[in-house]
Amino acid sequence: MKRRKIRKGRLMLAVCVALLLVSGTGWGIHALFSSAKKEKVTEEKETPGTEETALITATGDLLLEDGFVNAFGKGSWNDYMNDLSPWFAKDDWTLANLEVPIAGEELGLAGADYCFNAPAQTAGNLKTNSIEYVTLANNHAMDRGVEGLEKTIGHLDENEIGHTGAFLSEEDRDTVSFADVNGIRIGIVSWTYQTNQVADTDWRVNQFYDASSSMIPVLMDDIARARQESDCVIVCMHWGTEFTYELNEAQMLLSQQIADAGADVIVGNHPHTIQPAAWLTGTNGNRTLCFYSLGNLISSAYMVDRADETFQDMYEVGAIAQFRLKKTKDGSVAVLDPHIIPIVNHFEGEYTNFHIYPLKEYTEELAAVHSQRQYSDLFTKQWLQDQVEGVFSGSGIPVVLE
Repeated sequence: MKRRKIRKGRLMLAVCVALLLVSGTGWGIHALFSSAKKEKVTEEKETPGTEETALITATGDLLLEDGFVNAFGKGSWNDYMNDLSPWFAKDDWTLANLEVPIAGEELGLAGADYCFNAPAQTAGNLKTNSIEYVTLANNHAMDRGVEGLEKTIGHLDENEIGHTGAFLSEEDRDTVSFADVNGIRIGIVSWTYQTNQVADTDWRVNQFYDASSSMIPVLMDDIARARQESDCVIVCMHWGTEFTYELNEAQMLLSQQIADAGADVIVGNHPHTIQPAAWLTGTNGNRTLCFYSLGNLISSAYMVDRADETFQDMYEVGAIAQFRLKKTKDGSVAVLDPHIIPIVNHFEGEYTNFHIYPLKEYTEELAAVHSQRQYSDLFTKQWLQDQVEGVFSGSGIPVVLE
């Protein structure tokens, strides 16, 4: 496959130096916690008046599997997502990762065997539930080929849902995607490690492959251009190893490079479980808020055969991240007051009674009737809370559990 040309002046990847830094150190969750404790910052308090502000919500993967699609069909998600409305409806902008094409029945609905396609009405349900923007760079982007991507983007556009990460033209790929929220211009960059189905051209989906590939400078150039053309930059990365709390080499290396490139926030997905969060410091002294993985927002699979018992249970636990952007008189934007809201994707029996609950509102009575409980005695309200606290304890970012 033809590689995309790299323009002059793009940042060069310092992989050799980075590998020396991580060699033999056993990067993982405990190393990150130690670093995150040192990086904890004092939150600024917002002063009402002259500055423009925007409350932003980021979510985990929207993964419409068979159980979910069979339960909802073309119907509304309103009751299912009702308990999230205090966050989604009252924020200024919600960002999610769309883990499935929404090409509709014409191309065959599917929610299993690693090749997905959701009903066309999915886009309308996103809009109704105040999800204004989705990223498309993920391993399922090409599950229904170019036609599926065309239909997906068509449905999103019809519902005025912004998107980036997979494209219908090279011109679109080379154009920075923006969202203007309360007078703050947000540049969004979206990349994935790879796609399950091979893309027809190298510009179709942003793919970095690994931390030493020739595409890394292209990723960094995307961030640099977004930095030049916007007030702040959010970089969405589909990366990491599935079903583990541990960070892999690409996450560790690229997160620091993304911070060095000037990103304000990193939102990670793909592992299908929550992973740590941290404040990173870039080479220019800038602060970057990094959520390595927010897990799943929508999912419906008990006894996931690729995961052990812990991560079969944690497949149903994701997180919502919220933070406030404040644009000051000098035009700079600060990221303030981040917090994490853990959620539980609840369903019973053979995929009935779907509902998303904030973990703080989940009960042991609900856990006892969750489909996963019949296979795992670990699946209790207290065990889920202990897992969440263990993952995020070193981040210095408040977790909403009460």
